[in-house]
Amino acid sequence: MKKALVLGLVAATMFGGCSKPSTTGTEGTKTAAAGPFEASYTAFQSAFEAKDYGRALVGLRSLMATFWAESSLVLGNVKHVKGANNSYGIYEPKESDVFSAGEPIYLYMEPAGYALTKNPGGYYEFGFSADFQIADAGGKILGGQTNFASMPFKSWNFNTEIALTFTYTVSGLEKGKYKTITQVTDTHSGKKATVEKEFTVE
Repeated sequence: MKKALVLGLVAATMFGGCSKPSTTGTEGTKTAAAGPFEASYTAFQSAFEAKDYGRALVGLRSLMATFWAESSLVLGNVKHVKGANNSYGIYEPKESDVFSAGEPIYLYMEPAGYALTKNPGGYYEFGFSADFQIADAGGKILGGQTNFASMPFKSWNFNTEIALTFTYTVSGLEKGKYKTITQVTDTHSGKKATVEKEFTVE
């Protein structure tokens, strides 16, 4: 019977500036935008066609803010990395998902679609909490922890580039295949997202 002693820690949470999504198409192309995006897209398109790139950037960021408000919470670019000291897009991927017994597991991810609330002082406030479980190859839950991470942030910018790195220290597992099940909650909206990441103990 497999038994596991599981300990989870938030090792690093770092964020950068506002993201600038890529755009495609040629100048003068008319593309219809509907719903909540219409006003922001029209402002962006008008400024872009006029080559007023500063104003176009403001419109582009407004589009991103609208997407953030409309989107569910998304956890992207989930991977095992070599350490805890990471920032958005700056990390060393682990070559494989194989770990030695007792070796720390560093899980990197990039959340999107979380809520940012501007407070009276002018800061944007946002944050996350997280739960996790460890399961064997058959799906049996071996251990875990509820609300093991609480990560509040504030920034002068509407930050859409943030990376979370969780550290899991697992002992008592036999050799074999397992997975971490990590649920992240956006503390300002209640949005939730769950990711499962398989790993092997050799």
